Amino acid sequence: MGRRGATTNTALRRLWAIVACWLLVSTTAMAASDVQPRTRLELSTGWRFKLGEADAAAKARGFDDSGWEAVSVPHSWNRMGGGATRGPSYQNVYGPGWYRLSFKAPTLAKDQKAWLQFDAASLVSEVWLNGALLGRHAGAFARFRFDATAALKAGGDNLLVVRADNSKADAPGSPAAEVIPISGDWPMYGGLYRPVSLIVTNAAHFDMLDHGGPGIAGRTVSADAQGAVIAVVSRLKNDASRPSTVRVAASVIDAAGTVVGSARETRALPVGAAVQIEQTIALTRPRLWNGTADPYLYRLRVELFDGRGAVLDRVEQPLGVRTVRIDPDQGLFLNGRHLALHGVSRHQDRPDTGWAIDAAAIAEDFAIIREIGANTVRLAHYQHDQAAYDLADKMGLIIWAEIPLVDRTSPPGRNDTTPALADNAEQQLRELIAQNANHPSIVVWGVGNEVNLTAAKGRTVSNAKPLLSRLNAVAKGLDPSRPTTLADCCGSVPSEARAGLDTVAGLTDVIGYNRYLGWYGGRVGDVGAELTRLHKLYPNQPISVSEYGAGGALSQHSDNPLGGPIHAFGRPHPEEFQNYVLEESWKQIKPLPFVWASWVWNLFDFSNDARMEGDLLDTNDKGLVTFDRKTRKDAFYFFKANWNPEPMVHIVGRRHVDRAYPVADLKVYSNAASVDLSRGGQVLGTAPCADGICVLPGVALVAGDNAITASARFGDQIVSDAVTWRLDGGPGQYRIRAGNLVGVRTAQGQLFGSDSFFTGGEGKDRDPPAASRGAFPGPKTPVAGAIDDALYESWRQGDFAYAVPVPNGAYVVTLHLFEPKADAKAGSRRFDVLAQGRPAITGLDIAAEAGGPFRALTRTVPVQVTDGRLTLAFRGTVGPAVVSAIEILPQPATASPSKTKG
Repeated sequence: MGRRGATTNTALRRLWAIVACWLLVSTTAMAASDVQPRTRLELSTGWRFKLGEADAAAKARGFDDSGWEAVSVPHSWNRMGGGATRGPSYQNVYGPGWYRLSFKAPTLAKDQKAWLQFDAASLVSEVWLNGALLGRHAGAFARFRFDATAALKAGGDNLLVVRADNSKADAPGSPAAEVIPISGDWPMYGGLYRPVSLIVTNAAHFDMLDHGGPGIAGRTVSADAQGAVIAVVSRLKNDASRPSTVRVAASVIDAAGTVVGSARETRALPVGAAVQIEQTIALTRPRLWNGTADPYLYRLRVELFDGRGAVLDRVEQPLGVRTVRIDPDQGLFLNGRHLALHGVSRHQDRPDTGWAIDAAAIAEDFAIIREIGANTVRLAHYQHDQAAYDLADKMGLIIWAEIPLVDRTSPPGRNDTTPALADNAEQQLRELIAQNANHPSIVVWGVGNEVNLTAAKGRTVSNAKPLLSRLNAVAKGLDPSRPTTLADCCGSVPSEARAGLDTVAGLTDVIGYNRYLGWYGGRVGDVGAELTRLHKLYPNQPISVSEYGAGGALSQHSDNPLGGPIHAFGRPHPEEFQNYVLEESWKQIKPLPFVWASWVWNLFDFSNDARMEGDLLDTNDKGLVTFDRKTRKDAFYFFKANWNPEPMVHIVGRRHVDRAYPVADLKVYSNAASVDLSRGGQVLGTAPCADGICVLPGVALVAGDNAITASARFGDQIVSDAVTWRLDGGPGQYRIRAGNLVGVRTAQGQLFGSDSFFTGGEGKDRDPPAASRGAFPGPKTPVAGAIDDALYESWRQGDFAYAVPVPNGAYVVTLHLFEPKADAKAGSRRFDVLAQGRPAITGLDIAAEAGGPFRALTRTVPVQVTDGRLTLAFRGTVGPAVVSAIEILPQPATASPSKTKG
């Protein structure tokens, strides 16, 4: 009994020893996991800033910067765009800007390292700490770091100085002459526009100088409902004075905080060496990252322990377990299931802060992206803030990420890529991939956008293939799991084929085509045929539509988007024309199975100091939402009706308030089967809906205010929208501005609507803008004798006709005319006008009757209508017929003769 008791006691003591040892190890591990091996000091306040060049003494202590501006970082000195005029904050200065910051640094333990991190600085930056040059970085969009340990006064006061320079590439002596982008359709804002921080690590750490990346990368090797294999690559660095042995622990953690897979490895770290470790983690029954349907995220945590179990470093990154395949005929497959991708592109700027946007601004943008129903975003044309990729991961958005190789691949004045430019492009690609490879939302790496556009315009010669091939190989080497892509504008269009313009299609795994048919020339009805042609031309390369769109101005409106010529590089840009181009483009893109994705250009208006278009200055107005994010244009709701299943009804033309015509087609965007329309409580009818568009044609408006309501039933829910339009005039009264996309109110207060009710002919502008960016209409050529010159700024030309709905009765038609050909003489143009099919004017010779070209002439025709439609036909007999404006007014009733005394 005693022996058994002694034996039992011995066993218990041994058991307790094992438990105690296990508890000690567990407690040590738990404590280690709670320790934060890195510290970060945000350097956001207390900065002084000077725009322009500064004295070299500004790098050192003792320099008086009291006259410099006090700023906080993020900070950008440029402000432009978003308004009809340039406000007091407008700033388009390009060149250097200097920043100085005095800060107290934390103390450093033995062998600890200090790193200065810049999340982005534009465009070329030089950094000094306490007078010592830490380094130079060329590129505006990626994170970069410098080892600050030797120059830092640990525990003391420090001076940080940064010179940022956003000089244009073609400026004399520009430091950006071989830094991409060399060119682009957006301004390069200057400044420390993303956060700056000081990071302290231990001597053994994950590599801080791996192109600004986290030092770890996780990749899904295979995945299905039963299991997944995750490959983890870690880059370690030992900056201590002696070698060490470390344990690398990689863990996959689910959303509840549970470790669901792990791998461990012990490795020797030589002094100063960078060591790469590859580990594999198996997951059982993983929850897949499934786009917007289920964007489930794990966390990949990799920790570095010393021999005693103390944590030396820790990095966490998002992990989405998913597979992606893009087929040239069937499109994109996510986790083995086809996913039709439809979305938008985004630029990062804001009118009030430039590029210095905060997390709240980025979150607002992505909330609008989800509101419209997009499931993919092209983050153009450069690396965006990490918050954008984080939100895309969490929302399940598919991302096209790219570098800013735009318009050309050579420096100004050169036709070939220089070695320095090629090296910079590769550097920025390596930064993009190193910093973002862990984001499951990213499915393609973009290596260029419209790289031969400058050559297509005849300004240079394009030899882009060597650089693109190099970048493609670099991307495939760094990340073989993702396809490469580029956005093509030129070279694959037969009409552009010429010497000096190369074709870049076929170089990358997949491709996007920027196609603006109906906007930058061509017919919008040919979008589908063009994409089909390209698919046949490159049958093994999956294609997408990387850009399509049109400008839309909130204050410019059209009664008929086909009524006159559009000036993409000028004015006007009627909101209704934007609707038309996007409606027709999407109808043709949607049914094509081989188009793996499409992106509208752009979700938001954005700045461009070379554009003076639509109703804005310094702004590209192709956005579906205004630059300040306050107003969603009509076209936004067209896509929402097609992409977002949430019940919606939106009356189109809500800003086209003042109406010139007593009859209008009521258009509504809705995802309902039909909508009911009423005016002032009176039922107008029901409009069926197709492709998100519901139209009730030929609705009569009444003089004054017209309160229009549209409603649709979604189960037990009724959704409605309302607008108020004002009609100038009354039944049978029409004033038509022929050949023009927008109407005008004359000096006499008469409202002429844009050209409508016509068939045939062609709209012409008297003073068109130049066919280049930022072009206002040139000097006007006024028409002599005009009551109001605005009526003679355009005309319809050719053989054409008008059919205008009016009540039966007698009308007076007034034709406003002028001879638009400056060298025309009497007899060089003659045409007939028919009213209700009968000759009304025969052999009209404007130049002869007006006394020469550019002289106003009016002709009046009485017309009797008996079938509800007033018709006018213009037929040229010598040269084409023309008309500038048409007035149709009911003929006043003849007064009874009065009796007078003799």
